[in-house]
Amino acid sequence: MRSQDLKKKEAIFEATIKLVNEIGFAAASVAKIAKQASVSPATIYIYYKNKEDLLVSIYVEIKKRKSLASMAGFDESSPLKESFRKVWDNSFQFTSENEDYFQYAEQFTNSPFNDLVDGTQSTEIFQPFVSALESGAKQKIIKKVDFDILAAFALHPITILSNVRASKDINMTRKNITVAFEMAWDAIRLNKD
Repeated sequence: MRSQDLKKKEAIFEATIKLVNEIGFAAASVAKIAKQASVSPATIYIYYKNKEDLLVSIYVEIKKRKSLASMAGFDESSPLKESFRKVWDNSFQFTSENEDYFQYAEQFTNSPFNDLVDGTQSTEIFQPFVSALESGAKQKIIKKVDFDILAAFALHPITILSNVRASKDINMTRKNITVAFEMAWDAIRLNKD
């Protein structure tokens, strides 16, 4: 078995994202991806079983990178709003700096390939954050609802606001980012009026 080369694997990763974003999943053949990555098609099969495995693995890697970036500097001992702000800001920054990843992921989640993903692969990285939110719900700091509902109101707007194509009429200044975060926090915090 030939050894794996991390530079080649990264080239395949970037080439796949670029081609899928330009021509779509169906037209992005292994041969075209290999050519874009400056490797032979056989090299791709060192890392991936087939095209399907390649496309799914690229999506999972994007989610992993986003999860790791989002959790950078997370401190479970910090107040919940502060911890949430850290994850929110990190997520916003990662998404806005990696529009090509977002575009690939967006296409992927709206494709039949999405059914092939094991959702636990990136959620393990988020577990300390999920635990902090669960603790916040028990302490009556935030609403006690399913995590997916919390994420829909508090985290998913990041993908729209940080995407220049989706929010081209919104100038995401530092002030607007803070306003957006406060609105996300207000969506999940428990009102104590």
